[in-house]
Amino acid sequence: MSNYVFFKFRDVNKYLIDSLVKGYLYFAHPDRLNDPFDCRVDIKRSAQNAIEKLSGSKKANLAKLAGLDRYLDQIQKDTGKAGICSFSLELDNSLLWSHYASEHRGLCLTYDLPESFLDDKSNEITGVAPVEYGDSPLTDWFVAHAPENGNSSFKEFTLEVVKKVLTIKNKCWDYEKEVRIIRQEQSKLTIPKKYLKQVCFGVNTPKSDISLIRELVDNSGYKVGYCKMGRSESDFGLRTMEI
Repeated sequence: MSNYVFFKFRDVNKYLIDSLVKGYLYFAHPDRLNDPFDCRVDIKRSAQNAIEKLSGSKKANLAKLAGLDRYLDQIQKDTGKAGICSFSLELDNSLLWSHYASEHRGLCLTYDLPESFLDDKSNEITGVAPVEYGDSPLTDWFVAHAPENGNSSFKEFTLEVVKKVLTIKNKCWDYEKEVRIIRQEQSKLTIPKKYLKQVCFGVNTPKSDISLIRELVDNSGYKVGYCKMGRSESDFGLRTMEI
């Protein structure tokens, strides 16, 4: 059984405070993501682009699926209803601190999530996957995974298409090293507080916010370590310092 260590960058605001006090992760609707192209790939166009690159049974089977307009329209609708919770695999990434933690004035939460929790059907998690970056990752996926057998599972293929659409981004975002947990809809998921292992404050997090968060976390049933980002010996590097 494996554990997954994910980092979540946050601003210090009322939403962070509420999530820490109540112990939940928030799964956002795709239209609330900061990239207007995220989760909005044109599935029909990607399928057609892939068909042009294929031959034989894979070409025929994908063309048959692509010809079912209501089928592809439904997949497009399903991706728009999903709930997404994003994390990074890196803590010391200065761009992430700038973009998602108030220009280094926020914090980063370290979660250690057991595989058993992510696989628990009662949590209604439909997928956990790192984001794939590229110019045309959905087209490439269709080329690689178009069904060779016309009797392949329709439901299984549909689910995989939905997951892929929700975990691809333009290659310009690859610095984020993002991983996503996906649920069927926008929602809050309560998680055991023991899964939060560390709170790390930014280089410029105000002392008042550090004191506020530490008091709140300590009084809300967590047992975590605290650290603060500082400058490393290189010109632009970051390092963690226990506090």
